[in-house]
Parts: sequence; C-alpha cells; structure tokens
Amino acid sequence: MGLLIHDATLVSAGQVIPRGYVLIQGTQIATVGAGSPSDDARAAAREVLDAAGKVILPGLVNAHTHLEQTFMRGYSAGRPLLDWLKGCIWKLQAAMDVEDVRLATTLGLVEAIRGGATTVIDHHKVPLSRRHTDVVLEAAQALGARLVLARAWADRGTYAEAPADILADLERLFAEWHGAAEGRIQIANGPLVPWRCSAEMLQRTSALARRYGALTHCHVSETQAEVAMTLEETGLRPVLWLDRLGVLGADFQLVHGVWLSDEEIARIAERGAAVVHCPAANMILGSGVAPIPHLLAAGVELLLGSDGPASNDGQDMFETMRLATYLQRAVMHDASLLPPQTVLAMASSASLAAGEKADIVLLDFDAAHIQPVGNVLASIVYNVRGSDVDTVIIDGRLIMRHKRMVGLDEMGLIAECRARAAHLARRAGVAQLHLP
Repeated sequence: MGLLIHDATLVSAGQVIPRGYVLIQGTQIATVGAGSPSDDARAAAREVLDAAGKVILPGLVNAHTHLEQTFMRGYSAGRPLLDWLKGCIWKLQAAMDVEDVRLATTLGLVEAIRGGATTVIDHHKVPLSRRHTDVVLEAAQALGARLVLARAWADRGTYAEAPADILADLERLFAEWHGAAEGRIQIANGPLVPWRCSAEMLQRTSALARRYGALTHCHVSETQAEVAMTLEETGLRPVLWLDRLGVLGADFQLVHGVWLSDEEIARIAERGAAVVHCPAANMILGSGVAPIPHLLAAGVELLLGSDGPASNDGQDMFETMRLATYLQRAVMHDASLLPPQTVLAMASSASLAAGEKADIVLLDFDAAHIQPVGNVLASIVYNVRGSDVDTVIIDGRLIMRHKRMVGLDEMGLIAECRARAAHLARRAGVAQLHLP
C-alpha cells in the first residue's frame, strides 16, 4: 500500500499541472495524474495527504557542500579564499573530534533538507580517522537522507596525507559503504584541488573510483591565484592538465569553474564532465563569476551547489537558484539569462514520473512573499524560501512533514551543536564572533 498526495500543483521538467496527484509505492513514484485521483490510486493508498495550496516538485540536489562546516558559519566575512582557509577553516577542521563531526553533519543535513535538497554531495574535508568519516555516513543513514560522500584528500601541502593511506581509506569506503542504505549512500573520490594533489594520485584515485562506477568530485579554478599556481607548475591551465592526466570525463565534477578559458570550456564539453556552480560562495569570498552562459552554450552539464555553511553561509537551494540567476543577469546585462526552467533543471534533473525515485518536495505557497502567483515556475525560483518547504519525501519515506523533521528533536540538536561549536573554536584557537 502506498502514499497518495492529491490536490497539488505539480511541477516537472518545466511543465506545470495546476491540479494533480502523485501515488508513491515503496521507494518509487507509481502514478502521476492530472485532476482527482483515480479509484485505483485511492485504493492503493494506505495514507493520504491533502496538498491543497501546495506545489510538488522533484527533490533538489545540493551538488556541493561541506556538512561539517555548520560549525564554521560567519568566518568567511572579509577574507579571500586562501586567507580564509589558512587562518580559520583548516584550523577548525583539524581540531574536530568525532562527536563534533557527527553533530555538525546531522545539523547540516537537516538544514539541507529544509532547504529543499533530497540529495546532498558532501565533499568531506575531515577524514582524520575512519570514525570521522563513518559518522557522516551513519548520520545520513539515520535521517534517511540521500548522500554522496566525496572523500576529500590532498597528498601535498598543509595537512597532506600519505598516498597509501588515502588509497586504503577510499578502497575501504567503496567496499563498505558504496550503495548502502538501499542505494541512498554513495561514495566518490574527492581530490581537494589540483594544486594540492599529485598527478600520480589523481590518476590512481580516479582509476579506483571508475572501478566502482563512482564519481570524482574536485574544486577546480575557483580563484585566479589557483589557476596561476597550476600554470606555473605544469605549464597548463587546470582543466587541460586534468585532461592530460586522463581523469577528465563524464564521471568528473568540477566544482566552481569560475576562471575557465574558452579552450577549457570546450574540453569540458568534449569530455562530458559536469560543472557545479556555487554562486553564493563565489560572491561572498570575492572569487569571481563563473561563465555560466558560455558553459550552457557549449552544452556542459551544470549543477548547483550551496557550498559549505562556512562560505555561503547557508544551504537553501531556493536561495542558490535565485542568486545564480541574479548574478548572471547583473554581470552580463541580460535579463533573458537563466530562465526559471533552466535554473530548475540545474537544481534537479529528476522528474515526477512513474518509475522515478520517490524523492519529492512539497512547497507551501500560502505566504505573503509568494502570493499572488503570476507564474508558478518564476515563483519557485524568485519567491520561494527554504522556510516554505512543507514536506520532504526521500525514497518514499516522509523525512519532514508539515515543517517538522520526523523522529528528531531538532531544538535539542541545535542546542547541543551551539555548545560544541563554541568548544571547537576554543580548542582550535580561532576567535569566535560574540553574540548577544
């Protein structure tokens, strides 16, 4: 028996059905229809949700974040990327214990779900021990979230790891966790950034990921300084160097891609790689503006990410869609760029269709900042906030219902995280912002 949601506005693949229903059976969408539910749909439902005044759309994908950084909000203020990393973030990450990571990750996942994401790609930057990583996966499993954990690594520079340790831990994670929780948990190779990774390890970890059919997920060309470092050392721009190594392909995700040449964009398109655009982090850190119109024109697959709460400082995917749109239009002086259909497709490639995974978000449209609605798609991108997410379903399971997380003491979690974050800052020797 399934879950029937009726009397909602349905949004899928740029199309709007003003009144319709969705029947979920198990982990999949069984039926989608316009108008009132059929007698067969009603008979198949063990539970019925009246969604009058709600909009249903496929769950969004937060394609790049650092969940542990919920304990690091506010530290980006007034600092460029490299100063921010060296002065604050690396120190805080190095001081995190296992319980810090568990709590920060749980809070980050709750925030991401409240922001409309049913899938999160976490570039996990604190693999200080096996437990530091496993608690991230356990937290996702406990909440019922869909998580891709890209195990971050660097074998050069500050906090570098030994190549043998990196490979052993990646192999372990793939063997133990890839495909866990009925497929909701996936592992990816997560080189941090080209200038902190050796050519040999980029090739070896990429080959390992490909053996498991997994992604490689890497920050690339976020700042001009980073591009200059790779150019000076290799004689090539980052994308062209990665391509020479044989790691650039349809299984490679370039995060940021702010400073890309025309040749690099063409090479990304040729290899079928994807670019993850993180507009909020690029703006707050002053990194620059990614060439989104050029990437779209070249046919590059584009995804959207919030980036970590330390550099955004939030994980609201509706805000991310809005910022992506506004930024490009302002810089390019073109109001036609990134129409709602395009930016929605960047945020989620899924659709409401029979046979699809039952990852669904219900939005409450009865709000002063949304009504009256002239265009449903425009309202989703320009008006909706994370606080308007009413219900979240992942793999057919109700994770959040009527704006309350199911089976979680959220206020207790927040109180515990507040205390742990303050303790972490003291241990790391990083000055905290003093709040009233």
